[in-house]
Amino acid sequence: MTARAAVVGARLLGGAVLLAVVSVVVAAEPAGAHGLGGISPTNYQSRLIALTPRVAGIDVEVVDLGNHLELTNHTGHDVVVIGYDDEPYLRVGPHGVFENLRSPATYLNRTTTVMGRAPARADPSAVPEWHRVSSSQTARWHDHRIHYMGTSEPPVVQRDSGARHVVGRWSVPIVTADGTISARGEIVWVPGPSPWPWVAISLGVAALLAWIARTRWWQATVATALAAIGASETLHVIGLWGANTASAGTKLAESAYSIGGVLLGVVALVWTVRRGPHAAAPIVLVAAVFLLVAGGLADLTTLGRSQIPSTLPAGLARALVTANLGLGAGLVAAAAMRLRPQGPAPRPSPGRPARSKATAGVTN
Repeated sequence: MTARAAVVGARLLGGAVLLAVVSVVVAAEPAGAHGLGGISPTNYQSRLIALTPRVAGIDVEVVDLGNHLELTNHTGHDVVVIGYDDEPYLRVGPHGVFENLRSPATYLNRTTTVMGRAPARADPSAVPEWHRVSSSQTARWHDHRIHYMGTSEPPVVQRDSGARHVVGRWSVPIVTADGTISARGEIVWVPGPSPWPWVAISLGVAALLAWIARTRWWQATVATALAAIGASETLHVIGLWGANTASAGTKLAESAYSIGGVLLGVVALVWTVRRGPHAAAPIVLVAAVFLLVAGGLADLTTLGRSQIPSTLPAGLARALVTANLGLGAGLVAAAAMRLRPQGPAPRPSPGRPARSKATAGVTN
């Protein structure tokens, strides 16, 4: 491939990425998703209303935007979570967390959507077969009772999607040494904001950055944008990690593209400062694509959902995604425009033949 062909390809890549920003927004699925792993933004809020009767030492909490239910038992006695067929499902106590291998819930809860039936060995009427899964006194599991399971919005939401609606109520029985308690809650539709103002801001930032990159302020502009998008994505990841109860290893895996993009952005920033804008254009392009995809496109549904997986204020979380979209797309366009092939050697001026090295020092 020639250098000129490589530049044309890079510019086409920049145009394709910019087009993807708009097309993904328009075609985004209603359910939304964190495209590179992690907790998906949603408009469904699952909340615990009451734990009745209250028992000292037993705490239940809805975590991960309704993806998991968390039970902590400090009573010194075992408690048992009841499954979907009124069978013992989990046992939590001073000796750790145990799951019943004969419970259908053990297998059905391994995915966020029900994937077929439980295996034949899952018999809710059989004697429990306990398998230890943790030494902790806290159990955390996905429970299909506490989140919306429909493939389309409920009729009440379809009729009026701009208002809050209670679309479901749930109850999870827990057997203790003194009787049965019930964790009760509800699923609420909470409409999200319009994503279009945020999209308009990101497109404006991208266009402004691409325009400034054509001026003599190119180097300072790109350096500033790289520093800004690196800081923005770092803060974005911190917010995501704080709202996720997964292990550190899982969080690292889910944020691999973001972390890689930030590191590439640091390299691109150093390269821009030390080597100049044209020499840095290829690495700026690669870093910008990583950050645009990982920190912007992957979290695009954050802009239009009410329930956001972040410990940051919702407005700030949306602003960070908007910044990543705008700065990332602008840097892609700017770097693509500044890529230049190596031109041919200059020709001698007409009428003045080139002088050889042998005669270069000879004068008349």
